[in-house]
Amino acid sequence: MKFTYYDQTVDLFPTEYFPDGPPERVLVNVSGGLDSASLLCLLVEYFPQVEKHIFTGDDAHHPLDAARAKVVVQYFKDRWLYSHNVKSHDVVPYNDRDPEVLNEVKKLVEEDPSYYEKYPWKKMPGQEEREEAAFLMKIAKPLINDRNVHKLMAKYNCKRVLSGMTQNPPNKDMEQLDFAHLAESKRNEDRNDVVVFNPRGRRYHPYARVNKLFVRGVFESHGLMDTLYHVTGSCTGCQYSTEYFTKPCGKCFWCHEKKWAFGSY
Repeated sequence: MKFTYYDQTVDLFPTEYFPDGPPERVLVNVSGGLDSASLLCLLVEYFPQVEKHIFTGDDAHHPLDAARAKVVVQYFKDRWLYSHNVKSHDVVPYNDRDPEVLNEVKKLVEEDPSYYEKYPWKKMPGQEEREEAAFLMKIAKPLINDRNVHKLMAKYNCKRVLSGMTQNPPNKDMEQLDFAHLAESKRNEDRNDVVVFNPRGRRYHPYARVNKLFVRGVFESHGLMDTLYHVTGSCTGCQYSTEYFTKPCGKCFWCHEKKWAFGSY
């Protein structure tokens, strides 16, 4: 089924990837942010036959993200009371700053230097140790979440996990607004190695070739701007830059991206 917003189209469960139709059940990564909320909206409204198992990573250093995710999931369960087909919601704690995890990641990087290209590390004179820790955490988070996803897929017998990962804003816009240096380059519009569907793996990223304006279109066309928009959170700022998570920092990539697409933090 095709959805088009702001001149961008997503074909959800296309026959190219799903020749037998949508899968019987899927695991859906819901973070508490706009992207995954919009994806869940499309899934519950247009694919009620698909059994949905929700996964949320509970970041020890961003405690409100999981709380937002719970509200998002409950919102859609209430809105589609009898047809949402959400069967479970697992909230799994993780700590991407755990010394044991960071040591494990450091060994991975030593064995595979390509991580430096996948997760660009900006060396800052006098802050090498701090910056290296931030670099290792970039790798630690998806590593931990991938392991948790694998366990949940086995638990619920799901063959596919969906996430709302979007493409970055256009390069020229990020440059003009001075936040291109904060972006994960692997999600840039000119990268041709972005995987939407992994035929031999588990991942399916239906939003991988559209940016956050598509997400805005989902929110606007489904009446979510006045009901759910302000419930979600995108900021990755620390407790100090967000006044203990009570407001967005306005400095991280995700704040800039949200302001670019929605006009506000």
